[in-house]
Amino acid sequence: MNKQSFLALARKIGLLPALDAVRFVRSKWQSAASNQKFLERRPEFVQPPLWWMHDMYRHTSFELYWKTGQATAAAIQEKIDGYVDAKEPRVADWGCGLGRVLRHMPNRYQRYGFDYNAAAINWCANNITGAQFARNDLSPPLPAQNDSFDALYALSVFTHLSAEGHENWITEIERVLKPGGVFLGAFHMQLPGEQLLPHEQAQFDQGALVVRGGVKEGSRTFVAYHPEAYLRDNLLRGFEIVEPPFALFGQSLVIARKPC
Repeated sequence: MNKQSFLALARKIGLLPALDAVRFVRSKWQSAASNQKFLERRPEFVQPPLWWMHDMYRHTSFELYWKTGQATAAAIQEKIDGYVDAKEPRVADWGCGLGRVLRHMPNRYQRYGFDYNAAAINWCANNITGAQFARNDLSPPLPAQNDSFDALYALSVFTHLSAEGHENWITEIERVLKPGGVFLGAFHMQLPGEQLLPHEQAQFDQGALVVRGGVKEGSRTFVAYHPEAYLRDNLLRGFEIVEPPFALFGQSLVIARKPC
């Protein structure tokens, strides 16, 4: 039995949460020494809660949280500045988690963070300055008016939604973006060999969304995979995809503009 077959069986019989708890304990132990060294170098750093780091990012490393946040923010900022003319654009991070990326975005942005995880929103509101944070439910709407944002990015969010969640949320994103606003979404498009089971691979090759459920929607172990044809012809059919997708930390970033 290969890894994916084993995980499929664990998902079916309800063992994934227990396996994830074991991974967390192991990750916490493995990162303890490096986390202490990071805190010695950065005594001002407020520690994000380790369980939620693991739940959101599949690691408990403070240094990885910091460095990947910086690098991702730089990549997102470059794209926003390339497509948005506003001097102080209103930018939303939907699925902001523990502020890994949003905390590194430039101060000239009017920054907003949304997440369905109340613990994450409370932590961000108490520990990250220069941005506004609000909780949303797992289903729309966002607590924002129509045409609110010049840009909205969603990193590893659609990757954990059902088919219905995809349709509901892309409609909501279109609502809160200004005409001509830019959506930046990270998706599972380029998959390593044997990532999918044979029936999932056949579905993916036919251009259909592949969803692995059996756990709480929105959690890291609820996973969706996105063929390019599905994104182009279904999910983003109301948007203009402005450039080819490119790799970003194991996922593919798609940039699309809302029509004016």
